[in-house]
Amino acid sequence: MQFEYFQQILVALIPLCITVILHGFGMDVVRRSFKRFGLPMLEAKAHPAARSALMVGIVAIMLVTHFAEVIVWAAFYVQAGMIGSVREAMFYSMEYYTTLAVNVHSLSGHWTGFGGFEAMTGMLMFGWSTAVLAAVVQRMHSIDH
Repeated sequence: MQFEYFQQILVALIPLCITVILHGFGMDVVRRSFKRFGLPMLEAKAHPAARSALMVGIVAIMLVTHFAEVIVWAAFYVQAGMIGSVREAMFYSMEYYTTLAVNVHSLSGHWTGFGGFEAMTGMLMFGWSTAVLAAVVQRMHSIDH
């Protein structure tokens, strides 16, 4: 019995590790930005519009981080020869990272299920972002009280 996913998971560790490192960096930018701009603003009882701007900034950092991670996976697909064009690789990566995966594109041969590893990684990264965002919101509410 040949277990084709064993090879896939070993290969997927490459973009997965880069993704986790990149995400850690992005979440650290969120933490440092909140500490530098958010806490003083909240302690000064800033206007609700300023609080909204803070949240938009935090979400924007997270969005850019996730998009950079999609680029990592797309670049990996092209470099590994799994997908021929950057445009197709970006679309494929965006589908799988976000777990949309409407299966418009598919990888050939024994790489067919590889997108699932990107989807699992994307779910974990979205969960991490959600946890950070929830911590920021909770901190904002705790300062109010």
